Amino acid sequence: MKRTIIGISMLSSALIFGAHWAAQPVALANSVGQDGEEVGVGRGARLPRIAITADGKLGEVLRKNAALSSGFEVIERKSIPSSLVRAKGYDPAAWASVGADVVVIVDSSGPQVKIRMFDQRGGKKAVLSKAYPASNPLKAADRFMNDVVERFTDERGVFGSRIAYVRTRRDPRVSKNVQTVEMNGEAPTAVTSNRSLNVLPSIGPGGEVLFTSYAKRNPDLWISGGGGPKRISSFSGLNTGGVMSPTGSSIAVTLSKDGNPEIYTLSRSGGVKARLTKNKAIDVSPSWGPGGQIAFASNRAGGVHVYSMSGGGGGAKRLTKKGSYNQTPDWCPAKSCGEWVVYAGRDGSNRFDIFKVSTKTGTTKRLTQSSGRNLDPSWSPDGRLIAYSKEGGIFVANDEGNNQIKIARGGTSPDWGPRVEGY
Repeated sequence: MKRTIIGISMLSSALIFGAHWAAQPVALANSVGQDGEEVGVGRGARLPRIAITADGKLGEVLRKNAALSSGFEVIERKSIPSSLVRAKGYDPAAWASVGADVVVIVDSSGPQVKIRMFDQRGGKKAVLSKAYPASNPLKAADRFMNDVVERFTDERGVFGSRIAYVRTRRDPRVSKNVQTVEMNGEAPTAVTSNRSLNVLPSIGPGGEVLFTSYAKRNPDLWISGGGGPKRISSFSGLNTGGVMSPTGSSIAVTLSKDGNPEIYTLSRSGGVKARLTKNKAIDVSPSWGPGGQIAFASNRAGGVHVYSMSGGGGGAKRLTKKGSYNQTPDWCPAKSCGEWVVYAGRDGSNRFDIFKVSTKTGTTKRLTQSSGRNLDPSWSPDGRLIAYSKEGGIFVANDEGNNQIKIARGGTSPDWGPRVEGY
């Protein structure tokens, strides 16, 4: 699935608007990978410029979603002539004069809001026209962008899905609490609200959130649900990095109850089902992959590297060969990119960036090369986007590491949850 930057966006120039939107491709500089390995970060082309006439919350979220999609360059509303903003119809020549390739016009009518999308190649006929309940502008904007994705890719978008992450406060004691937020940074919701340390969140297939908390003075595994969070694993020592299987029947977790940290599977109620690793090294950070496989991080080869194994714990295979500290792997949940595992790795300059490795070929690609520590990557449900943390908060980028947009301030350890029904 790894393609050019324009190709991975849901509105690729060739697929939707025609190659004329893509001007001369702009080569992005190759990055120096871990231990000097040179890896490309893709090639870019001009994105179609989109103008959205709506104001208020609906307009704000529509523009935010268009930018996050990686498919558009958004024109600021204040730069659009008021005559065009107020116009009910679509005049291709007038919009072309302000550089708009795509135009979204919003009409409110009683309990519904009608959103129409036009492009320069389609004349005056809308390429997409849908009505949504006007009572919830956030949901209307999310559903519209999902309709856009589905219209042009035959796969529904993931707007409306949520990302769990950790917020740190110092007042004056340090506390860490888990909250979730929509993938565009809207509608934050607290999962925990105490003065303890609540870390390593993971969203299950049903929207429940697993996390490790020191609320009872031991790093125990908890799960959110009706009536508040519930402790489900409290073995002596570590109960960390819990992640629910795609079916929701098992939880992979790191426990140190038998000595050094090893990976086990638990039932939803916290009972031990199986011990998957048995090695004198440290095995942590499990992530479920296709067919019940599991990626994890281990120092069994000296430095920390990413490995894969079967769901039963056998056939461990080392995936990363470069770098000295490759951690927090996340296996892509979508069929289109099921061979790829994304992770945070430390390069030869002692800087952490986001990489991905193919479980089939061993090919490594570097996704970020920026200042600061880029950590804790997590795939979107459709594999088109990746959330990660760095100084300043939670960012979302496309699956080539481009179009990096901050969605939340002051957060760490993001985990992207499943699609949400009704969006």
